[in-house]
Amino acid sequence: MRRNIAAVIALVGALVPVVALAQAAGPGRDTQLQQEMRHRRVIVRPLTPTDQVQQDLNRAAAEIQQPARQQAIVRDLTRPAPRSPQTDTDLKGGIQSRSLNNVLRR
Repeated sequence: MRRNIAAVIALVGALVPVVALAQAAGPGRDTQLQQEMRHRRVIVRPLTPTDQVQQDLNRAAAEIQQPARQQAIVRDLTRPAPRSPQTDTDLKGGIQSRSLNNVLRR
């Protein structure tokens, strides 16, 4: 009986360090990285509909062109009024010289 108890104690004494070492040696670092890589989810965003992209493009183009339009309007408003052709000195001189030529021919 003593032999049996001694044998059991010796067997338990031999197995305890083996069990403790087996529990301490968890999965290696590479294995953890592989598990993390497998568990990470890849985020895939849905494609934006083409009509919404076209609307955004049109809106952006309008915003870019708006200052140019405003500047054109300001230029048109500040431009001096065109003079009538009757007040142009070249026209007056042309009329007078033609009248003088007509008088001289008579």
